[in-house]
Amino acid sequence: MKAKVLTQINAIIAFLLSMLGFSSCNFVQKYGTPNDIMCKYGTPYAEIEATGKVTNEENEPVKSAHVVLKEMYDIEGYTDENGIYDIHVTDIFPKDSVSIVVSDTDGVYEPDSVRIKIDYDRSDTNKNDGFYEGKASINQDFRLKKNK
Repeated sequence: MKAKVLTQINAIIAFLLSMLGFSSCNFVQKYGTPNDIMCKYGTPYAEIEATGKVTNEENEPVKSAHVVLKEMYDIEGYTDENGIYDIHVTDIFPKDSVSIVVSDTDGVYEPDSVRIKIDYDRSDTNKNDGFYEGKASINQDFRLKKNK
């Protein structure tokens, strides 16, 4: 008996929520907007490109160093044989800063990190869908010290 009542209540609530959702997208004439404008649903996003070089104290490249962009679902990459890293990501809910953490996979060098403020370039009008926050390019080099 209780299960039947709960099922009916759930059905009523689902119906009401669906009607509220559809009615929020109706044409809004009383606020002066044209009849052909409807509500849009979406999530803000931005493109981020992080590049740089990881070297040791002798200015030699550190290959296979682990590079992580924190606060961005921990997007990660590795340096190539020249110590270069190049990470591209499309991030939802863009942040105003990011931490980059670099660690040596061999354990020879101490990890290093830096927090960087992100400035987005919003000039790409081809992606102007109302949710695009822009593109940011970060170039950060690291010099790792040997473990003691």
